[in-house]
Order: sequence, then C-alpha cells, then structure tokens
Amino acid sequence: MKSTLTLLCLVVWVNVDASSAQTEYCGKPEGEGRRMLPIPDRERYENGDQVEYGCLATCKNGEWDKTIKGKDYCSKPEGADTRMLLIPDRERYENGDKIDYGCLSGPNTGSRGKATCKNGEWSKTIECQASCPDPPPITNGDFTKEKRDVEGVITEVSYQCSRQFTLSSTGSIRCLNGKWQSPPKCLRPCEISTFDAEYNLQNLPKKDKIAHSEKKTLHCKEGYYHQYKRFRPNIEEIEVKCDDGELQYGEHIPICSHRYS
Repeated sequence: MKSTLTLLCLVVWVNVDASSAQTEYCGKPEGEGRRMLPIPDRERYENGDQVEYGCLATCKNGEWDKTIKGKDYCSKPEGADTRMLLIPDRERYENGDKIDYGCLSGPNTGSRGKATCKNGEWSKTIECQASCPDPPPITNGDFTKEKRDVEGVITEVSYQCSRQFTLSSTGSIRCLNGKWQSPPKCLRPCEISTFDAEYNLQNLPKKDKIAHSEKKTLHCKEGYYHQYKRFRPNIEEIEVKCDDGELQYGEHIPICSHRYS
C-alpha cells in the first residue's frame, strides 16, 4: 500500500537580473508520480507557490533545489475501518511502527496479519482485499456458481463439465491473496467402438461411450473365449474401465482369440 507524504515544501524565489533571461517558473519536481504527489498538482508553479510532496525545496532559476529530505510516515492502510480492524488504530504511523490487523471482508475474512511501516509504505503479511483476476478457464467445461465480494469481484467459483465429461473433483475454488487455487479438470469419456472386428467381441455398437471411471462388461462372440489365466482359462466376459479417455483392461487386451473346439 502506498502512503501519502504530507511535509511542506516551500518554493522560494531569488532575485535575478532580468537581462540574464533565466527561467521564472518551475515544472513538477523530479520523481513526481511515483512516490511524490505534489499538492496542488500542476504542470507549472509560479513565483511564491507552495507545494507539499515530502521534502523541503527551493525553486532557483527554474530548477528545484531539494535541501532537506522529510521523514517518511504511513497513513492508515487502504481499506481501514471497512476492510481492516487495526491495533493500534491511529491516523498516522511513524517509520518502523508495527500494527496487528484483522480482515473484515474479502477472501481472507477472519484472518489476522501484521504490518510494518517502512519508508512510507506498509509491509503486510496478508491482503484483506487482494485484487482477483478472472477465474481460470477449464477445457470442456466452465464455472457456474460464483461468489462476489462487496465490490463485485468474483472470489469463489464452482465448475461443471460439458456433457459426457466428468469433473475430477467436486466443490469450489477460492481466490486467495490475488491468486486462484488450481481448478478441476474435465476428464474424457472412452469410446468402445475403437475395438477391431477381429477381437471377436459380441454385439458392439457402431459408437458407444462410457464416462470416466465407469466400467463396462464386454462379451465374447458365441464360440469364443478369452484366455486370462491358467486356473481360469475360459473367460467369456471381459471388464474394462475408462480412465480419462483410455480404456483399462487389466493384464491383457480384451481379445476373444480362442475358439471352442
């Protein structure tokens, strides 16, 4: 968080010989816009103008002569009273001051943190109102339910997959400290019709799909069997399972290659 520096900078003009054609005004101080915010903020300052921006300076011949650097301090953190509960609660904190704070809103509501005033800026352990980007997209799916904070920023979402795809995990994900948790995946279905005719499987449709983790029992054609193990040599039913688009067969490919004599 940025703080506002409010030390008075006195602009003092010195008398010069008009014949020297020296500049009779000053532009903005060097460093303006990053840590220095001139008050009032103008493009040009006339003779006798005063500005505040964190140091003492004198306008000499069109240039700022900064002679004394002001002491940095911190104002209340942004969002204090509405987003943060401060201990101690003051309007101004000197360099090196420490505070304890609790989050009153946002994705870290109820969390506690510590902050230190360093060179006019707060160094904090957590963010009470971190800016969240758009929820991460997922392939073959999208988020459906959502929660927003008081400013309308999405902080929590739930996902669902397109038809025939299976969500890898249920529940929702949250945006914590400006970053989203990892979203779930939409796992692919399996296509049974990828088996060749020489597998001798019974009554396979032209196109049949099963969802991820779903099982299906395949049957050998009449007169064929699948030799699985020595102690169970004649297997006519073969169970397969879908794993993200890939059929799992166990120890052997489901081919009914053996024929009863």
